[in-house]
Amino acid sequence: MIATGIRWVGFLALATLVGGLVVELVVLPHATPVVDGARRRLRRLAMLCLVVLLATTAADLVTRAQTMAGGALPAAIAALPAVLTRTHFGVIWIARFALLALAFLLAAGSSRALRVASLGLALAIALTTTLTGHAADWGDLTLSAGIDWVHVVATTAWAGGLIALALAVLREARQWPLGVLGGCMRRFSRLAGFCVAAVLATGLYNAWVQLPGPSALVTTMYGRALAVKLLLVLGLLWWGAVNRYTVVPCTGHGPSSRPGRARLSPRAMAVPRITRAGVAPRRHDSAPSWHARPLLAVAVFACTAILVDSTPPRHVQHGEHRADSSGSH
Repeated sequence: MIATGIRWVGFLALATLVGGLVVELVVLPHATPVVDGARRRLRRLAMLCLVVLLATTAADLVTRAQTMAGGALPAAIAALPAVLTRTHFGVIWIARFALLALAFLLAAGSSRALRVASLGLALAIALTTTLTGHAADWGDLTLSAGIDWVHVVATTAWAGGLIALALAVLREARQWPLGVLGGCMRRFSRLAGFCVAAVLATGLYNAWVQLPGPSALVTTMYGRALAVKLLLVLGLLWWGAVNRYTVVPCTGHGPSSRPGRARLSPRAMAVPRITRAGVAPRRHDSAPSWHARPLLAVAVFACTAILVDSTPPRHVQHGEHRADSSGSH
């Protein structure tokens, strides 16, 4: 349970790091002073995610060493040099620590080139997750590993973007001009659409590789965790569709950022408040889905951590087949 919790926190930190960088580079408009505050918060959030990733990476190394050493914590610590230098996991984890160190060096930079480089490092860190997971059991340079990495990237960009929006952008975004808010919502909606297509395609492939049949979804621990994850993803898809086809169109399609020229229905905008100083600025409402969806994303990554710690049914079958073959001789 401790190892699963560590991986869950690590997945959340990685997703928020990737999603936050994608939001900063793809979703927020360039050279628009009104979003500068959101950019600063996203950078602080990225730094926090790197700290958490470093801590969970170290903790994951210790728990894996403890499993390999088959002893208590002192035995695991004593085994760390051997785990790092003599195992496939150790080699990948050394690379992961190096990537995290480089990411820390770039984290303070505010230029677009440095932010793009930071995103590249984050995607490389995501690759180390794939190369130490079930998809790499057939080898690092295999179709399964490549497809799983695409799955990780698409999931973190989409679900991690939702988390980053909720933590660093949405509260201030309600005060933005309608054109700026609408543009951000439309860009994230398009991004989410591409990510969803990639998540579904790669997820179906991974399920086909790891499950011997549909019955494994209810007869194995791995399958049940995957089934819950699928239900949560369907919930995210439903809320995303509600946002895409009911809320986003209400923000208008014009390039103007002036509230008077943007089209917005009563559902997407609160009624202005009358104060002693006059009419208070209008506040935009991005619908309840924007606030509930990150919670579903957090649950999705909890299921992912359980899947990592569970043995896929196909692996169990291969092990039983080898045992039967040995016994028959």
